[in-house]
Formats: sequence, structure tokens, C-alpha cells
Amino acid sequence: MSLNSTVVSFVPFPIMEEKPGLFPPRFHIAPSDMKIPSILKVSTCSHYVYLDESRGTLRVPDPSDQVARSICEDYIESQLGVDENARPALFWLPDDLTVGQVLTEFKDEYVKRLDLQKKWFLNVSMIADNDWQRYKQHNVISSFQRKAADIIGWNPREHEWMAPMTTMESISCPACGTSVVKDVVICPTCKCVLNEARAKELNLKFASVV
Repeated sequence: MSLNSTVVSFVPFPIMEEKPGLFPPRFHIAPSDMKIPSILKVSTCSHYVYLDESRGTLRVPDPSDQVARSICEDYIESQLGVDENARPALFWLPDDLTVGQVLTEFKDEYVKRLDLQKKWFLNVSMIADNDWQRYKQHNVISSFQRKAADIIGWNPREHEWMAPMTTMESISCPACGTSVVKDVVICPTCKCVLNEARAKELNLKFASVV
């Protein structure tokens, strides 16, 4: 049996998960076109536990399946609009697999995940609709929500907030480099807070502040 695991993503956005204290501490998954998955091979990782002054630190292995599960669960749970019937098409498999093997051997699994992802796109698009009606400000709508609405076929003429990024001034997130609308509150890719005051005003949860 392989000691590696494979994270499979049909998510059309880049994924960057950080695991402080774990080595390696960062895991990046490229965006998928939702037809061919992006995959990440995960090997056994490790963290260190301090024992005492005389014995120093102890290296503790973290099995690949636990790390892969954590990458998927932490990303999914941090996303807007997720529920048991709507979530990103991101999952892991306990083996060292190729893209071809995923597509041929796990079709039922990824088809089910893609269906849940469509419902997730609908959820985040509806949240954007509600936020637009409430605030009428482009900076409370993320590029991620605009793309999700476009993927499910919403008409920009019926949803003013779907205006393309190119029609608005954009900046790069200083944490991950993703292009976001200027004055956006939270980066949709790495969840970094770019406007702390606005995030608190909107009562948004966040993990870090730039």
C-alpha cells in the first residue's frame, strides 16, 4: 500500500492551504477547468514537539492521509456558502494516483462532487445578491463570487454586481498574489483580511490580517 495520498480538486480557483508547525507548511493546488482535475501528491509530513531542555525536540510523523484530509476539510469549512449539500469539489484519496486514474477509476466520486459544487456556486451567488441589495458596494463582492455566478450562467444584466473585474480597479493580494477588486474586504483565495475595519463592521470571520 502506498504511503502517499492524493488530493483531487475540480475547483476553478487556486487553493493555498497553510499548516503552521507542519513540515512542509504550505500546500498549493492549481485551479481546475472542472473537466480535468488538479491533483496534489501528499507524502508523510512531520511536526516537532518540545520535550525538555535535556532531550530537546522530538520529530513526530504526520501520515499523508491525515494531512490530505486536513487540507480538504480546512479549505471547505472556511468557504462562504458551504453546507452539507453544497461544497467545493475537493476530496482526497488514500493512494498515489494520476489524473488518468482519478478520471477512470473514481468517476462516481467526482461527478457527485461536481454536483455539490454547482450548488455551492449557487449559494455564494445568492449571498452576493443579498449583499449587493444591502450595501450596493462592489467591494463586498469577491471575484470568486463573480466567477461562480458566471459559471452557473447568471446574466450580468440581471445582477449588477457581476461587472467584470476589468471594469474596476484591481490590486494584488499581498499575501497570495491573487487579483482582487480594490478595497475588497477579504481575499477570496487565502482568506487574508485586507480591510480589518470593514470586516469587523460586516461581522466577518477571518484568520489573519495583512
